[in-house]
Amino acid sequence: MPRTAAVLLAAALSLLPVAVPAHAATATATNTQSAAALDSYWTPQRLAAAKPMPAPAAAQTTGQRQVGEPRFVHSTAPSGLRPMSSVWSTIGRLVFTVPGKGDYLCTANVVTSNNRDVIATARHCVMDISTGQTYNNFRFAPSYSQGNAPYGWWNWRSMGWRIDDTSPGGDNAFIVLSTGGAGNRHVQDAIGSSGIGFNQPSNNYAHGIGIPADKDYAVWCEGQPYDGPQGGVQIPNCIGLSGGASGGAFIVNYQGDGSAMQTGSFFGSWGDSYFAYYRDAAWQVYNGAQNA
Repeated sequence: MPRTAAVLLAAALSLLPVAVPAHAATATATNTQSAAALDSYWTPQRLAAAKPMPAPAAAQTTGQRQVGEPRFVHSTAPSGLRPMSSVWSTIGRLVFTVPGKGDYLCTANVVTSNNRDVIATARHCVMDISTGQTYNNFRFAPSYSQGNAPYGWWNWRSMGWRIDDTSPGGDNAFIVLSTGGAGNRHVQDAIGSSGIGFNQPSNNYAHGIGIPADKDYAVWCEGQPYDGPQGGVQIPNCIGLSGGASGGAFIVNYQGDGSAMQTGSFFGSWGDSYFAYYRDAAWQVYNGAQNA
């Protein structure tokens, strides 16, 4: 096949529909690249040149707010002799490629899952909800700080996201990782995991944590959240979560006894920081990911 035709075909494939059953609230995509291909793609130069992913423009709510049964999954400790995990170790840098545009970065967090491979992030860090274009070349480094990945990098194997609500309130996604890192382990075994909750009260005191590109290390803010537009929540005067922090964790009951949990992901800032809260549709995405 001529090179020009191959390039056009690759671009077309990136826009093909992914797995979306009729009347579903979620969609999924699967990695088709080898670990060797991803390892060779992410050179130090590419990592250094990756740009922060901007939050998409505001959109009108396209789905009904669904509030169902409250769910809570406890955090886990790493396997071995290390103590209970902290969000400061489970939060990490997510890098990926937007076909035709270049390499970008967001934030993600390891959350407890049956397969021990799931990270939580924002939907706009995995695909463009306005066009349906999915991104690729995902790679994740927990505990990332200023170019240092102390536990190594994990490649992806699949991902899922909400399609029932295209507004910021539906900006939920989960990525399933392959085994990797320094010891070729499940990320949850190596790092531990944050607890995760769905349909929880939205007025609990919270911490917002992400890795903005201008600092390149994890920063946080905290406060009493309030219900924002389109089903999300906001923390007032939350300063510092700029570009690159997208996908960061919204943590309630912030402490190290296993009761702390992520209940939303950072979308962006509308004056005050905005987090897409986890409701029933987010549970469907997560449940599919944790059993992949």
